Amino acid sequence: MHIDSGNMILFKSAKIDSKKMNDKEMVDSFKKFADYGRANKENISEKDVDQKELETGIEVEKEHTTDKEIAKRIALDHLAEISDYYTRLKKMEEEGKKKE
Repeated sequence: MHIDSGNMILFKSAKIDSKKMNDKEMVDSFKKFADYGRANKENISEKDVDQKELETGIEVEKEHTTDKEIAKRIALDHLAEISDYYTRLKKMEEEGKKKE
């Protein structure tokens, strides 16, 4: 499983010592930690969000993890906060490229 620096910060804030875990334990710990995410707190599931936004979000979040379930949880948290998060992200990235 790929873990990036963002995941390491989350693990540290949750007091999870990932150096002592195998991949399955790390994924399980992250999933438990993700239970504290905005989507879970607000009882938002994949049925409650735009499916195209969610699919895009899962692909985008795979930059941070190879685990599809974790990518989906991250995407759902973003979509719970801003329903068109990934549309806005794409637009922002495109505008940034124009300025380069």
